[in-house]
Amino acid sequence: MTASRERWMLFGAFILTVLFVCFFIVPNYQNATFASAGAIELELRIEQLERRQVEVEKMHQDFVAIKNKIQSECKFVPTSPDTAQIVKALSLEVDGQYVLDQSFTTGTSSAKLQEDGGFSVQPLAVTLHADFDSIFSVIENVESMNRLIRVSSLRIAAKDVEKDGEVPILDAAIGLHAMYDNVGGLK
Repeated sequence: MTASRERWMLFGAFILTVLFVCFFIVPNYQNATFASAGAIELELRIEQLERRQVEVEKMHQDFVAIKNKIQSECKFVPTSPDTAQIVKALSLEVDGQYVLDQSFTTGTSSAKLQEDGGFSVQPLAVTLHADFDSIFSVIENVESMNRLIRVSSLRIAAKDVEKDGEVPILDAAIGLHAMYDNVGGLK
């Protein structure tokens, strides 16, 4: 081969190399760089999404805990005093042995608290001639009701002297305040 032919072959090989680099390697390198940047961006977004999912799960658990706390600790405030429902819930069976007598007396509703943006109060008195366990069960029933009722007073007196082997019968007066929001019903 002659020198000029070798030069043309070398020059052709150089041109082919340049063309190969320009048309194949550089575009593929640019595509790879662009794809790599896109992959990094997607990985960051996935990490951010995973963090958000953890945050959402924590918020959901907090929501469930608060909801359970509200259901267990907070009481409902109705729009009317509904004393019939209270009397029904607190009534004991007069059996002649443990409960000799029970009566309920309602007072006049008070809007005193309503002026301050609070609730209206329906006073209610429960008088019992019964043993201590029965009296205590009425108080427990008040506390376990799902509506807001406050025990405002409690008076227990022993009239009869204890007799051997018999349960002592006590006189009790329990003052209650049943809260209600009559303005809330008008909104």
